[in-house]
Amino acid sequence: MTMKFKTAATSALAIGLAGFVGASAPASAQNVELKLASFTGPKHAMNRAFFTPWVKQVEQMSKGTLKIKMFVGGKLGKGGARQYKRAIDGVADITFGLQGYTASQFRATTLIELPGLANNGVEATRALWAAYEGHLAKEYGDVKLLFMWSVDRPVIMTKNKPVKTIADLKGMKIRTPSQVQAKTIKALGAVPVPMPITKVYNAMARGLLDGVLTSTTTLQGFKLIEVTKYFTEGLPWGTSPMFLVMNKASYSKLSPAHKAIIDKTTGPKPSERGAAVYDKESKDGFDLIRRSKNHELLKLSGAEIKKGTALLVKAGEAIIADTAKKGIAAQTIVKKMKAAN
Repeated sequence: MTMKFKTAATSALAIGLAGFVGASAPASAQNVELKLASFTGPKHAMNRAFFTPWVKQVEQMSKGTLKIKMFVGGKLGKGGARQYKRAIDGVADITFGLQGYTASQFRATTLIELPGLANNGVEATRALWAAYEGHLAKEYGDVKLLFMWSVDRPVIMTKNKPVKTIADLKGMKIRTPSQVQAKTIKALGAVPVPMPITKVYNAMARGLLDGVLTSTTTLQGFKLIEVTKYFTEGLPWGTSPMFLVMNKASYSKLSPAHKAIIDKTTGPKPSERGAAVYDKESKDGFDLIRRSKNHELLKLSGAEIKKGTALLVKAGEAIIADTAKKGIAAQTIVKKMKAAN
């Protein structure tokens, strides 16, 4: 276990930050330090604008008796694919990752990646939590789920060939973040190349990819602005979910007062803050493209959007049917997600 305990007396916890109700610490609370593992760098939007404020909030609410130390840039393990297991195994007390990297574990959750379920990250996050009880919750039984949120809608980014029509995608090697989005981009004639976002820069620079399906938030966070030129928007792509989960034993060993702080600062509504960060970063990314003389923002015509949307919807129906065959109530989950906004 990675928690560090030091005996120390502490006064009542002032739990009033961000509108939360107050709670009292036991007369002899313990000082606790938790490890949070992030595979992305310190300047990444989630580390900088979501996790750091939450870490500070927890420390302030506990009057310093509960601290969370962040290990960013893969210091506790490289890559995002093993982040969920690192939480289960106790490599870190808390880990950040994407469900799409191990989609077979999260078939219900990754239904949010179907086209047309949400217009932005906040809407997608509400949709996720609307389907959580009785459905998505089953996929997080090995951990304590703290936050679950989604990024904004992606666009097609290419380096050499602009995508002005659906036909332009035929045969193009496009990076996708998950199984669901691989199936949807394939429906448009492209060749999906599953790949973690951390490897995309080098793949684009070396010509191993023709393009990437991702959010404009990656332009600066992962420097994709340096290896892309054309950006095509207009299609109702689904969004990629993310998680921050906690080792069950780490949570169970916390005092009641510390558990209360964790519970009060996490969950459905606080998760929307992570999505809001992405939505803002997305807007900033689009603004960056529009201002640039070396990049071009393209929007598909109405006819092309109609054509592409029809293909995406058809692919989505096939994914729902395939997911249902695996014993998941896909139709019910999608219905709940659609009704969330």
